[in-house]
Amino acid sequence: MNSRTWFVTYSLLALMISGGCMSSVAERTKDHPSLPHDEQRQRCDAEMRKLLAKGSKQSWWLNAFAAYWLNEHTAEADQAILTECGNKPANESNNDVDGEIKDMGILDFMGYASALERIYFLFGHDSKYFPGRMSAKAEAALLNMLWRRFGPACRLEMTLPKHDGWYPWSENISSGIWSSLWGAAQIFAQHPDYKNRRYADGTTPAQMAAAFNDYYKRYARRIASSGLLVECNSDYNKYTIGGWYNMADFAADPELRRRMSMLLDLYWADWAIEEINGLRGGSRHRCYSGALSTSVCSMEGLTWYHFGLGKVKGLVPAYVRAATTFWRPSPLVVELATNWNGRGVYEYSSRRPGLSEPPKAGEPPRNLVDDPKNPFFKPEGVHVLRPEGGSLLRYSYCTPDFVLGTSMVEARPQTDWLPFSSQNRWEGVIFAGHPTARIFTQPTMKEHGSGSSYNANWSVQKRGVLVVQRLKSSNAQGQRVWFDASLRREEHDGWVFAEAPQAYAAVRVVDSKTAWKPDTVEQHHGRKGPPAEGMWLVCSDEFSPVIIEVARKADCKDFAAFQAAVLGNPMKWENRRLDYTSALSKTTLTLFADYSHPPQVDGVPVNYSPKKVYDSPFIQGDFGSGVVTIRKGDRKLVLDFN
Repeated sequence: MNSRTWFVTYSLLALMISGGCMSSVAERTKDHPSLPHDEQRQRCDAEMRKLLAKGSKQSWWLNAFAAYWLNEHTAEADQAILTECGNKPANESNNDVDGEIKDMGILDFMGYASALERIYFLFGHDSKYFPGRMSAKAEAALLNMLWRRFGPACRLEMTLPKHDGWYPWSENISSGIWSSLWGAAQIFAQHPDYKNRRYADGTTPAQMAAAFNDYYKRYARRIASSGLLVECNSDYNKYTIGGWYNMADFAADPELRRRMSMLLDLYWADWAIEEINGLRGGSRHRCYSGALSTSVCSMEGLTWYHFGLGKVKGLVPAYVRAATTFWRPSPLVVELATNWNGRGVYEYSSRRPGLSEPPKAGEPPRNLVDDPKNPFFKPEGVHVLRPEGGSLLRYSYCTPDFVLGTSMVEARPQTDWLPFSSQNRWEGVIFAGHPTARIFTQPTMKEHGSGSSYNANWSVQKRGVLVVQRLKSSNAQGQRVWFDASLRREEHDGWVFAEAPQAYAAVRVVDSKTAWKPDTVEQHHGRKGPPAEGMWLVCSDEFSPVIIEVARKADCKDFAAFQAAVLGNPMKWENRRLDYTSALSKTTLTLFADYSHPPQVDGVPVNYSPKKVYDSPFIQGDFGSGVVTIRKGDRKLVLDFN
């Protein structure tokens, strides 16, 4: 029977056996007494049950995962693995791999191999969780396929400390591949059929496993100390952190397991303190035009499994590691995520990595491996992150009613940044009370939905007021401001005022005529639709500064009072210098629109490299220290990565 359709064939039988309902949690406590049987497990089990009944059109291995997880139709799951992974002797070439994997390049395969490794860790013969659910033949086929792909390509030199912060591809792709290399090495080092083999560079599996353990222990400390991810608040983060769950669950090295568990707590705490009802605000990197900008927030789906926030999300390949993890966020992190009203009003500033380390004069392209035939060799060289960071300070003003945020950057050339840092940065506000209520700036699409903008804006923000301007050192074109259809708009004296359920906003294009235009599919990334409900305020002068001011309704008598306060604010625009004073936010922002000086807050230039890498009432840490403290009230969680 075809591995892609057998679950559909058996769906009626599955529903008849289960009575149309998911089997009780109590029935499965016997699987492993130490496994958590909490709300996350129940959500995961329910979605696995749906998946088993319907079958996934996206992934054969996800179907197999559901069968093993529920311990039903495991023989069919075995057959799917035998079909897709191929039942070939280990000495045969990669080109003989059967099924779907045969048509997949090695790098594409490595990007999702950590999910296949999770199948082995959970259901293999010596699993600590569900041993023996996968047959010996299926296990042998899966491991044989992993060895044929990883044995010739993986190199010990890729794990050396001098290569920390080197990315052959974007952050999420590189991270997904590296975590797969880690998982394969751990399996090979312990498995009797593989532990005495050698990788193509002569390294033993035990040596490779130890080297990757050391790499990831350094990795956890490095990114925790320098501001977490380059692709900040991006929907790509679910791919980056997927391998972290495998390490937190399955690492034999207790220190690595501890560090990756802490890193997950830090990631989700960072997410939580900018979130309202499951939607994260603040600036975003690699946020494409279309639905990702107008109606979606990063990490939707994973937040439902961990915290029960947001819409119910079915299991897709990107969710399975988080959905099935035995790691759980610390109670303090859960409190921060689920009690957004209780967090109050606060500022959150944080340093984020993104600057590129330029090559030395006359230096050849930098590479992780020397062999031009190796898939990790890049003729043009790899991306290298500047370890000391700088030039990027992420700032968010968080309230129960809105979150306004930006990535404040120096006016640098586009080439100074890693492309996956400067790509499609999103600056603006999300509002409580409506899932798509938001205002943000965005360049027009240069190639009718097929291109991206890099290094588009610079900005300055304090509390509820933000000034954004397009940079000339960018490939971007145009400037526009999005207003969601849920917002009631009025226009007075050059300002556009908007009312959200619990907040008011005002937008002023300082030195440009404007026009209203609807959203179009042609302006979406990949021309994916439908058009969003709302309007674009399009600037005729793309380099005009744009002011966005937001206030809570609790701080204003009514909409008219908010408008009067904004209209009464001093604003001076002279010689390409903007000074704007907000009475509501009690601050004066200065932007030099000729890029001659850094912006100022109350007369003080923005410091892009403060001592603190995280600075908020809830997360504190000094850059490079390796220690981060999460707190709320008298409760405290110290994450020590040293």
